[in-house]
Amino acid sequence: MEICASKVWLILCWACVLSLAAMLRIDNLEKRAFHFDEATGARITESRVNPKRDYQFNPVHNHGPLLSSAAATVCRIKDESSWQRMTKHTLRLVPVISGMLLVAVPFLWRRRFGDIPVLAAAVLLATSPLLAYYSRMFIHEMMLAMLGLLAVILFFVSFKSRIFKFGTIGFVIGLMFATKETFAISIIAWSAAAGIIALCNWRASMALLIDWKSYRISVASFVVGGTLSAGWFYSDGLTNPSGVWDAVKTFFVYKTTAGHDKPFGYYLNMMIVPTKGGIWWHEGFVFLLALVSVGRSFLPSTKNAMLENTVRFVAYSAVFHLLIYSMISYKTPWLMCLPWAHVCLLAGLSMRGVTSWEMRAQAIAILLLGGVIFQQHRLAKFAAGRFETDTRNPYAYTPTSRNIESAREWLAQMSEVIPIRSLEPIGVVGSEYWPLPWYLRDYQAIGYWRDADPAIKQCPVVFAMMETEDEVGVLLKDSHIALTRTLRRNVPVMMYLRKDHWNKWMNAE
Repeated sequence: MEICASKVWLILCWACVLSLAAMLRIDNLEKRAFHFDEATGARITESRVNPKRDYQFNPVHNHGPLLSSAAATVCRIKDESSWQRMTKHTLRLVPVISGMLLVAVPFLWRRRFGDIPVLAAAVLLATSPLLAYYSRMFIHEMMLAMLGLLAVILFFVSFKSRIFKFGTIGFVIGLMFATKETFAISIIAWSAAAGIIALCNWRASMALLIDWKSYRISVASFVVGGTLSAGWFYSDGLTNPSGVWDAVKTFFVYKTTAGHDKPFGYYLNMMIVPTKGGIWWHEGFVFLLALVSVGRSFLPSTKNAMLENTVRFVAYSAVFHLLIYSMISYKTPWLMCLPWAHVCLLAGLSMRGVTSWEMRAQAIAILLLGGVIFQQHRLAKFAAGRFETDTRNPYAYTPTSRNIESAREWLAQMSEVIPIRSLEPIGVVGSEYWPLPWYLRDYQAIGYWRDADPAIKQCPVVFAMMETEDEVGVLLKDSHIALTRTLRRNVPVMMYLRKDHWNKWMNAE
């Protein structure tokens, strides 16, 4: 009876953790304006669901195809098979599901570490402001974080068949490759962490080297699993074999956009150092719990070398991830999702063995963990709600202004007075105009010019980016009314409406 009761409590605890994760990720999912990267990802997804377009992986500018492939499947299920019918909610369901799976992944370690530590890890993953925020954004990072943590955990899970185990891990890492080329950074970080563990346990390592022949088939299954999963998606289901070569080319030809260079300590400051911005932003308490977990693994009283080596491997992996990303000048907040998932896992493992502690120690540990969870949940609510596009929020990186969404709504209202096709063609002048095409997807005729061109005089509606504003203003000063909009913070966009349409609108008003 006690066993059944404990199982019921366990199920209830996991249900609460997953419900908490769901509420932080799904609530008002469609509210935030579409980010630059989300809109470009939506366009790539549209090329998969629209039979008139031919999807082609671009190794110079695109990340892996797994995200758009998964999103296309969800769009088909919800009958959003065109650019015009796609919605933010549907596209963002893919990272939401990935974020939920990330929270559930520690469950696979319950036999290794016990229920309380893996539940603690799960709730810290669920309430992390960083992970909650990017679980609500249609980019690759949450899928990469989920697959990366799954690969780590599977490596330390017992399987009946070693061949099946390594084949499964290879398959997951292949999916990481199909998600984003930065999976290579994780491979380097994990390899470095494994190297340190091997050096510290050199006798056992030498025994494995001597017995290397028994691992040949396992290694082969790892390679085959990874090749099959990555190859399937890069070749678009074997319909485009050249996509596999393009996947390899990515590491040599991929181009990052300018303007994202940050100092070495950017990530540490963002995650650990409290920053005042409306509220104090930081996840430093989770970092402290992770340090406690690592410190405990080196205590002389520890008896299970396998468990302590597992903890140290996760810790070394997190450190190497952080070091590598910090040394790269190109930095964005979402690149920390997978490294920080390692840290949250470590922090949860600080609770290992808690049931054998004295009652007072248990009470203190539970109170501390509860305080950290409360603080995390509070920040996650702010990050996904009130401060979701506020530049004081460290995770709101170059957010799109809600003002550009109101422009789309205003054009929709105008079409009640002026036939929608009379507003076409719409002209967009300049560069760096995404996510504007997402907000203009109701219109069929849209022209794009890098520089001001006399041809834009024929467009009833023109959007001019900041660098072309003066030239466009001169061309349209006699024929159009200028209206100021905002694309992103400090990135204004000038909207021009032909005067006859403006007069009709004003008379109707």
